[in-house]
Amino acid sequence: MKNQPFVIEYPVQLNDISVDAKMRSWSIFNYLQDSAGRHADQLGLGLKQLRESDLSWVLSRIRVKMDIFPEYGDILRITTYPSGFDRLFAYRQFILSSAKDGTVFGKAGSAWLTLNPNNYRPVSPAKYLTGLPQWEFEGDTFFQGESLGKLSVADRSLTMPVDHRISSTYIDYNRHLNNTYYAMFTEDWLGEQSKAPVRMKEIQINFNQTTGFGEHLCCSGMVDDGYFYIEGTHSGSEKNAFQAQGFYDIIDLN
Repeated sequence: MKNQPFVIEYPVQLNDISVDAKMRSWSIFNYLQDSAGRHADQLGLGLKQLRESDLSWVLSRIRVKMDIFPEYGDILRITTYPSGFDRLFAYRQFILSSAKDGTVFGKAGSAWLTLNPNNYRPVSPAKYLTGLPQWEFEGDTFFQGESLGKLSVADRSLTMPVDHRISSTYIDYNRHLNNTYYAMFTEDWLGEQSKAPVRMKEIQINFNQTTGFGEHLCCSGMVDDGYFYIEGTHSGSEKNAFQAQGFYDIIDLN
């Protein structure tokens, strides 16, 4: 089945931007998530359709690299397409660009799991979803396989724990903490550590455990000359909920 990438445009709104009128790093995750969901809906494989089969898409890993950040008034164009399977993973790529002049802002790659929401056990998306199209679209593969692999635990002590209680507004359709907030908590931790607004220019997040309503997520990390590693654990059980690593800048307010 010949397929085309999915293209959608979003105006950059006031609540998307930081103190320099450029998009916050974590806000990008909202639009990546939305574009992937809308494409899945179009293919008949969206959240509601899968729920009828006791299945759900869950983001397992994502890596984003931004060269330029869109500004207030820009229109963000996201081009996205599935890019294959590897055992339990279904991969999807993204290109972020300006709808006004075509400038490429950045790129991203993601790995998704198909889970039974009752027991959180993964099933093979390529085998189980009989309606899954055979992709022939030959798009670029940015982050997939080894370039979107497991993250090693930092070889230095993690410091400055920051606790987040997961309230009802954080909970999404899958009934746990939405993936966008892990990116927000990461950016918040970096801001606390830096005592200034920051922007993550490259980040990979691996989602290791779901976080439910009422749970406490403790984020700790380390930085080294623009590099960061942050992880979040569930208070009490100490289970690792997520890991994030990448590179960041302090926003120049002058």
